[in-house]
Amino acid sequence: MEAIERLSRGRRAALLMGPLLFAAILSVDAAHRDVILVDDPVAYFPLEELLGETTAKDASPGGFDGEFVYDASNAGPVPGVPGIGTNAVSFLGGTEPGFIRIPFRPELNPVAADGVSGGPFSAECWAQPLSHAGSGTYRVALAMFGPFGSGIYGNASGWNFYQHSPDGSGSYWILNMRPPVFLQAVSVPIVLLEWHHLAVTFDGTTVTFYINGEARGTSAAPGYLANNVADGQIGAGQNTGQAPFEGSVDEVAFYGHVLTAGQILAHYQSGTNSFRAEATAPGITQQPSPLTVFSGTTATFQVTATGTPPLTFQWRRNGAPVLGATNSSYTFLAVHPADAEARFSVVVSNPAGAVTSAEAALTVETGLEILRNPYSIIRRVGSHASFRVVADGARPIEYRWFEDGNLIPGETNDTLWLRAIPLSRDEAAYGVELRNPFTTVTSEAAILSVEPRLVEVSVNGYARLVMADAPVAYWRLDEPDSSNTATDAAGSFDGAYVPGNGTFEFRIPGGIPGDSNPSVGVSAGSVISIPHALELNPVSGPWSAEAWVRPDSLDPAQFRTVFSSMWNSDFGNHVFGWNVYQHVAGVWTLNLFNGGGSSTFVSDFTHNPIVPGSWYHMVITDDRETIRFHVNGSQVGSVPQAISRFAPNGLNGDPEVAGGATVFGQRSDNAFDPGDGALDDVAIYNTALTPEQILVHYQNAVRLGFQRSGAGVTLTWPFGTLEQGLEVGGPYSPVSDATSPFSVGADGAARFFRLRTE
Repeated sequence: MEAIERLSRGRRAALLMGPLLFAAILSVDAAHRDVILVDDPVAYFPLEELLGETTAKDASPGGFDGEFVYDASNAGPVPGVPGIGTNAVSFLGGTEPGFIRIPFRPELNPVAADGVSGGPFSAECWAQPLSHAGSGTYRVALAMFGPFGSGIYGNASGWNFYQHSPDGSGSYWILNMRPPVFLQAVSVPIVLLEWHHLAVTFDGTTVTFYINGEARGTSAAPGYLANNVADGQIGAGQNTGQAPFEGSVDEVAFYGHVLTAGQILAHYQSGTNSFRAEATAPGITQQPSPLTVFSGTTATFQVTATGTPPLTFQWRRNGAPVLGATNSSYTFLAVHPADAEARFSVVVSNPAGAVTSAEAALTVETGLEILRNPYSIIRRVGSHASFRVVADGARPIEYRWFEDGNLIPGETNDTLWLRAIPLSRDEAAYGVELRNPFTTVTSEAAILSVEPRLVEVSVNGYARLVMADAPVAYWRLDEPDSSNTATDAAGSFDGAYVPGNGTFEFRIPGGIPGDSNPSVGVSAGSVISIPHALELNPVSGPWSAEAWVRPDSLDPAQFRTVFSSMWNSDFGNHVFGWNVYQHVAGVWTLNLFNGGGSSTFVSDFTHNPIVPGSWYHMVITDDRETIRFHVNGSQVGSVPQAISRFAPNGLNGDPEVAGGATVFGQRSDNAFDPGDGALDDVAIYNTALTPEQILVHYQNAVRLGFQRSGAGVTLTWPFGTLEQGLEVGGPYSPVSDATSPFSVGADGAARFFRLRTE
């Protein structure tokens, strides 16, 4: 109610300024309105309403009026705030938000001649965000979005404009269309309290996203389906499952045709010349909150303020200005004791006045706490094994791992990796000592039980290349008919053949060049399921996943998962891990989950459309900076970790917090449709495979690598015997005791090398 009263006072002040100013404002607004109406919108909402009104008037001939839907306390939405021309409408966010409902009309959601696909359209609005929102949050400014699981398209329909904040300290705009097209304007950071003009055009095949009159993203949008069931919303997008908008929206328009780039630029330029001139002094709507953080971690103080832009901010520490701290949030590295009990405030100002926030105190703690101890495990001889400790406290944190009380040199990470474990380590105890600058704590010990390997899988041909790169797990999928177990040839992670409602076709021809080892066919929900393990889902180190996949059909209506390591912990709000699926548009897509309700998509448009009956070699690599997607030996897409915020499933192997299974042929939560085709030679690594390794696997070709090293060279090879000769035609003889990598000095003599792999 305070917000309403403040805005109401501002509105009364504007009216009392006199008829000349009021007439001038109306004339500017009328000029901008003409620019919109001349381009024949289907519906146009100038949003000039005042407090207490319940109808959002459509200024076009269509007469498709909207309805103000107020929140439970009648606090929002708030019409009558400064905007483009005269007024705009402010939205307050919250768990039960107020918004403007636009009743469903086919004219606002054009359909193509086939009656199913979405037809050409354009839409636009102005949006003024008040805050960047929380980490990983999406806020919806405008939506024409059909709900999930309804209408002609079971996985939602339509489109919306998102404001996305990856980490809470900044945000950018996203256009979302269904089937999924995410045009992310990462390079255009949102400036709080500034107006942004957003527009979308779709010509039936291609969508373009405009911000402030410029095209900021273009994409093919095959299979786009218009919303055909749901009302539109201004200031929210409840059907999207995302958060409502916090800020103002103005000048919303929809068109049944494609606006040109020139028309969109004209709308933007007209709007920028029509900002309401009334200046409102700043007011603080959300004060900085007291913070408690660990020493060595970042502290962020935030303020939310209103007032006529541009607003300026100056943060103060213990009453003194902080150099360079001039944004609505202030982030810095907090250190004990220098920052302990410091007090922070901010002065917000504009030409109409200034206001100082309340002070917020900073508490800097020095403790160190183990949240999850390493978990005891059972592994096989020759397998990898890993233990992880989860801790929080003052930074930096140092780790020292021990085996049976003896320090393990060089093991200084939160995860301990053991490779090729021998039977002699059975019942060995592993613990870790953690230190920060202030204290030391020691974990409980975890026990490693080592069992003999009951089934030895033949390693020949292509398998020798895979095993040379030390996979954590490797499933050849060459078992005989009616098998129940998919044996892990490298590790301790056997899978189960689970037919479900489908069937398996064992020992069918594979697709690896020059390799006769068979593969397995899956259909109608038959899957291979591997129980969750830390080794299959490294939390704080690099990893790779590899598979050969043959799709047997294309499905333009459903997404088909071919292999996956994801965990849907609560049916949509907290999803971890990754999966690869056939997109309805006929492209392979890697889906990366961030532990929240959203995900990042990397699609393979190189091999588009997917060819049924063809084999594809897929590799995902994560070097902890960039996640890359390779298909058939070439990188087809990538995304920085900082953008995807990828979060593996599970935590430290503890069954209390275990993640989902690794599944071939479906997602572990059985969402969407299962795969239809064949799978072969799936492997997981605790390293990021190099492009050279990936190409060698795809071509099934052993190569002798050469790398200059000083005046000489270094030779590398995955397996085999290194031979040398004095002539290119030989004869060649084995190089005594040569192992990869092998250094060859420069002595002036010509020598030739080759690799024998028999």
